[in-house]
Formats: sequence, structure tokens, C-alpha cells
Amino acid sequence: MNNVIVVFKKELKLNFRAKTANIMLILFPIVLIIILGMAFSSSFGANIQLDEVRVLYTDQGSLQLSNAFKEFIEQGKKMGIQFKEIDDVQAGLESIKQAEYSCYVLLKEDASEIELYKNDRHYFVANLVEAILRTFVDRYNVIAGIAGQNPAMLKKIMEENAVDFLDVKSLGNRRKPGSTDYYSVTMLTMIILYSSFTGLWNIKNEQNLKTGSRVLCGPIKKHEFLLGKVMGSIGITIIQGLTVLFFSKWVLNAYWGTNIMPIIAVVVSEAVMAVSVGVGVAFSIKREAITIGIINLVVPVMVALGGGYFPLEELGGILGKLSVISPVRWMNRAIFNAIYNNDFSLIPVAIIINLIIASLFIGIASAICRKEEIWQ
Repeated sequence: MNNVIVVFKKELKLNFRAKTANIMLILFPIVLIIILGMAFSSSFGANIQLDEVRVLYTDQGSLQLSNAFKEFIEQGKKMGIQFKEIDDVQAGLESIKQAEYSCYVLLKEDASEIELYKNDRHYFVANLVEAILRTFVDRYNVIAGIAGQNPAMLKKIMEENAVDFLDVKSLGNRRKPGSTDYYSVTMLTMIILYSSFTGLWNIKNEQNLKTGSRVLCGPIKKHEFLLGKVMGSIGITIIQGLTVLFFSKWVLNAYWGTNIMPIIAVVVSEAVMAVSVGVGVAFSIKREAITIGIINLVVPVMVALGGGYFPLEELGGILGKLSVISPVRWMNRAIFNAIYNNDFSLIPVAIIINLIIASLFIGIASAICRKEEIWQ
């Protein structure tokens, strides 16, 4: 373990000395955030357009629930939400799979409950409908409870406080990402992915200068040397990423939510993944020019599929299906969900995806490293 720490410190110092590379990896995303934030500010309006929100529903509920839901529909129509009823549950589910509607609501016959099905292609509007529906359900539960315990009080409460199943004030004030907010997230995840070059160059430099072979002549094992180098590259990448994050937060006033620690966890996991990919590619392909070309080709594609350059929440067709292969898509979605919906359920998913990819490439690097007598 001492050998790993020594190599880690050495790598961290070497990476800090590469001032030009460090400045570029920090300055480049900041400049992009500023430029793209200004250029596309008009595309991130403050008002959500609800005239294209289409909701399909099947009413199999009790008379009491059905009547309450009809009032919910009337309130929703005032906000521009389009409702369509369908009797066939399977047809409704299939419509959601085909992204023909944003949501499908099922009022169940055998229980007083509502099921909501969303399509990821309509990510933001589907979450908006969910938030509205949650307000309706909470209000309905309260009223149903009062009716069951003290029906006499229900009429008085309804007269004094008209039932409104939609909390319009809350929805109107719901925070949405502006252009600077959006690109602060996407440019951060993009530049960390480019840090795969950090892992690549750290290995290629050892191979080109033959210093790796000389180090391994000493009392250090291959896996200790490799682990120390990877940790050093990850350390500098985390520092670069957090610098961009806090600069956008404190200087550019980008909104990062009320709980930033889960977001930092995603940043750390992406740094682990990006460096591991670079290390794995460096060991797998000997010609440096080819490795650089591969990373320069793959990274922009992954960023584009992840919505890094422009929002893709309404993306359909083959590109919409292909976007699931991009780890950037899962990271961006997890971060935006945490910031604006206070929903952290996708944070572990994004972290696990990053760590699985990292384990795969580190496993490849370790297997090749063990077989080689020298680093070449």
C-alpha cells in the first residue's frame, strides 16, 4: 500500500505541473458555459408550454374516484393539457411505449388507486404531469379521509375552502433550468469524459519513455504501479471537475439545487470511469494516434446522445433508442432530476453505470499489464 501512495503522490504532482493542460480542462468548459448560455438563453424560457402535453387515461375506478378525476381533467384542460380516454388498458400501455402520449393514467377498478405510466422521450412534461397528479391524489386522500370519518364536516370544509386539485401557484414557481444552468451541468459531464485523455497519456508517456519498465525493476509490483497511476489521474480529474462546478455555482450563479453532495458523487464516479477508459484503451491499442482518434470520435457521440449540446428529452426514433447507451445521458438525467425534481433515484443508477464501465476497462488494462514483461 505504501508503494501505491508513493506512486499516487508522484502522479498527482506531475499532473499539477502540466499547467497548460489543467488550465485548458478548466477554462474550456467555463468558456463554453458562458458562450452557450448566452447564445441559447432565449431557448430556455421561463414558461412551460403545456399545449402539447397529451395524456391518455382509462377510468375503471370507483364512482367517487371517477367523479374526482373528472374535476382533475377539467382543471388540467385549463392549463392546456389534452386528455383522451381509452378502454383498452393494453392499448394504452402500447401507446406509451410508442411515445404517442406523454403519460398514461389508469384508475384501477379493484382498488382506489391510480397508476401512472410515463415515456422517457417526454421527460420534462411527463414529470410535470406527475407533479400535478400527486397534488390531486394528496387532496383526494384528505377529502376521502374526512368523508369517511366525519361526513358532516365535509360539506362545511368544501364550502369554506373550494377544492382545487391543482396547486397552480406551486407549479408556476417550479424552478426550471436556464441556459447557464443547463450548460453548467452538460459541459461539466462533457469535460470530465474528455479526461480519459489524462489516463491515456499517463500510460502512453510511461510506455514511450520506457520509464515504466525501469520503475518496475524496483521493489514495486505491477498492480501497485498501475493503481497508483490511475488514482493520481482520478485525483486531478476530480479537482478539475469540482473547480468547474463551483466556479459555475459561485461566479456564474448556476443553480445546482439544495443538496450538492449526490451530484459530487456522480462527478467522482465519472472521473473514475473516464480515467479507467483512457487507461484501458492505452493498454489495448499500442499506436497512440489510433487511441487519440478513437477517444475523439467516441466522446462527442456519447455527449451528443446524452443531451450535452442541446436538450434531447423529446428525442424520438432511432436516436432516442440509441441514447440509452450513453453514460452521459444517465448522468445528466440523474443530476437534473436531483436538482429540479428533488428526485435522487437515478443517482445510484448513474454511479453504478460509471463504475461498471470503469471496472471493465481497468480489468482489461490489468489483464494486459500482467502479461507484459515490460511496459511497451
